[in-house]
Amino acid sequence: MRPPSRLRGDSGYILISVLAVVALLSGLVAALLLLGRAATDSAHLASRDLRQDALLQSAVALAGYQLFILKRPLETIDGQHLRLDAGVVTLRVTSDAGNVDLNGSGRELLAAAYQASGSTTMRPEVFAARIIAWREPENPPQAGRADTAGDNSPGQQARHGPFRTLDDLAFVPGLAADDIARLRPFLTVFNPTGRLSAFFAPEPLMAAIPGIGKTTSREIVTLRSKRAAETEQAIANLVLVAASQIDTKPPRTYRVVVDGPSDGDRPADGVTAVLSAGAESTSPYQVLAWDEDAARR
Repeated sequence: MRPPSRLRGDSGYILISVLAVVALLSGLVAALLLLGRAATDSAHLASRDLRQDALLQSAVALAGYQLFILKRPLETIDGQHLRLDAGVVTLRVTSDAGNVDLNGSGRELLAAAYQASGSTTMRPEVFAARIIAWREPENPPQAGRADTAGDNSPGQQARHGPFRTLDDLAFVPGLAADDIARLRPFLTVFNPTGRLSAFFAPEPLMAAIPGIGKTTSREIVTLRSKRAAETEQAIANLVLVAASQIDTKPPRTYRVVVDGPSDGDRPADGVTAVLSAGAESTSPYQVLAWDEDAARR
């Protein structure tokens, strides 16, 4: 028969071992619970992101349906609150048809945009010549000309291709950052017709177009704010002298901004999409640009 003290010692050793095993198992269980919770949280976040994406895409599709199929006026859609399954979104609709297109507009409108911006680094006609030289392969700058001399610095060679964004202006010779900032409100790459819409063009831009001037541009702005039935014809009469530069028909391109619902401390999701009329009846419109960050900037 073993002494009682030895029994107490072995029992204590066994008890400590059991407790160690239990503690180890408890740690493993806690770790598994944390992993499960992380996986659940990740799945929840992914599900929320998918719902938000579906919400934004649905809102843009509804805006396109109203604009290009129902052909509703822009002002009836701008500011709409749409209640969808995943929440309520707000639509903001504008058009780049009132801006001079870097790829599609001609010399007169490009020069008018520069004049309207108030920039004085170069003459408006020089700016127009440099834009055209940049975008058109058949018209490269020629050495010695007043509008291209000194433009052959490294990194500033003409691309001889279309402008992709307004940021490409930074590579055009002679344009400073301040010039580009002043030009941005008057330029776009999403007005494929190249003509200005009399209903969306800024007053200073129309005033800079030859044959229009400040008085006529002010009249146009006054007329288009009335939304009267005879407005379109009245404006068409005023811009007749510049009919090749100014359009009075509905625009073919729209910029749709969707402001999504806020989610607690998380910033509201949003998207900016540029929609243009499609070439075929089976495709009433097409998406030219999609930026999920622009709406939050």
